[in-house]
Amino acid sequence: MVCATYRRPARLRRLIAALEAQTLDPSRFEVVLVDNASGDTTSAVIPELSRASNLTVRALATPSNHGPAPARNLGWRSSDAPLVAFVDDDVEPAPGWLLAGLDALRRDERLGIVQGRVEPPPASLGRMSPWSVVHRIDGPDPYFPACNLFLRRTALEETGGFDETIGWWGEDTALGWAVVDAGWGRGFASDALAIHPVEVRSVSWNVRNGWNDRALVGLAKAHPGFRAEAFWRPWALRRREALLALALVSSVAARRWPLTAVGVLPYLRDAQPPVGRRGWIRLGAETVLVDIARLAGGLAGSAKHRTVAL
Repeated sequence: MVCATYRRPARLRRLIAALEAQTLDPSRFEVVLVDNASGDTTSAVIPELSRASNLTVRALATPSNHGPAPARNLGWRSSDAPLVAFVDDDVEPAPGWLLAGLDALRRDERLGIVQGRVEPPPASLGRMSPWSVVHRIDGPDPYFPACNLFLRRTALEETGGFDETIGWWGEDTALGWAVVDAGWGRGFASDALAIHPVEVRSVSWNVRNGWNDRALVGLAKAHPGFRAEAFWRPWALRRREALLALALVSSVAARRWPLTAVGVLPYLRDAQPPVGRRGWIRLGAETVLVDIARLAGGLAGSAKHRTVAL
């Protein structure tokens, strides 16, 4: 089992506790923790966890942080295990998680990759903010999030593992579709449950993440299956960005043809927060900013990869 970690030593303790509670015998798996150049107490916490745990915990480290892909690749390549599980450092796997995921691979040799189920803590759903990020995977997901992912080593070796050229968004998606395009089957194990906390992200984080959508455009061109499953339309990742593009074009055209200004209304109807809600004007402005970043990312990716994907 491989986990790339970055500046979350407290959460690592919860992860190890959850792994110690697995129904799979501890002698049948090892835990590889890769410190992705955290520069904090993580490098000291991992050996401490290893000494105190009944699990086999190995510590690795990257010299610098270039996204999760190099750290994950370092982790699985350091082992000779035929089946490899990946989790993130902020999830808590249920006791039957590891056994369920590995059994799904063992039952069908045609499967190269299996996704597990991801749910938020039930108690957290009542405290949502406009920028809460909820992770829920209850069926095959076109993004193949590596927070709960199982792969056959042969499939990893055939495809080269996680794409280290992408950086911080889409490296796991690229791996998933590379495995599928190589002819391997994909599966989903509903009993391989991991609990993922609800995160409240800043507007600046959402802007950066939106700009990173440009990587998804390249994936859509390289992997038609991803475009077919993940995109709202073949030429647009999400409906919201398509409506924003229409609104911007309509605004420009309205200078000459005033009636075209009606093209702004669908976006305003879709993006506007409830009027009268506390801070709704500020939230509306933040929403537009994030949507612009996403649209800009799509356009930049379209120009780079010579395809159309808003």
